[in-house]
Amino acid sequence: MLTMKSLLMKVSMSCIMVIALAITSCAQQQKKEEKLTSKEQTNQVVLQTVKMPVNGMVCSACQSNVKKTIKSVDGVTDVEVNLEKKFAVFTFDPKKVKIEQVQKAVTDKGFEAGKPQEVKQ
Repeated sequence: MLTMKSLLMKVSMSCIMVIALAITSCAQQQKKEEKLTSKEQTNQVVLQTVKMPVNGMVCSACQSNVKKTIKSVDGVTDVEVNLEKKFAVFTFDPKKVKIEQVQKAVTDKGFEAGKPQEVKQ
């Protein structure tokens, strides 16, 4: 009878341990998912693309200089500069950089940055 109680006690404790581990594991998994969700929300960046006239470019070196200047601004991710049509199209994170900062960078290099227009994506 004593061994039966002992065996029953061991089985009961084992069941309790298994249930406790399962609950703990589920709780940890749920916390991981919550962290991922909040990180994913934080990492979602809304980028904006604009087309900006740039006057004063006369050669491919000017075009390259304007492109390099715009791309060097923190928050700008993509730049295309058209020498013939005298404009730059760039994509940027408005939380990191303002359009005026890009205009100033171009103007500081000796070119004339015009009023940007948002490009529909």
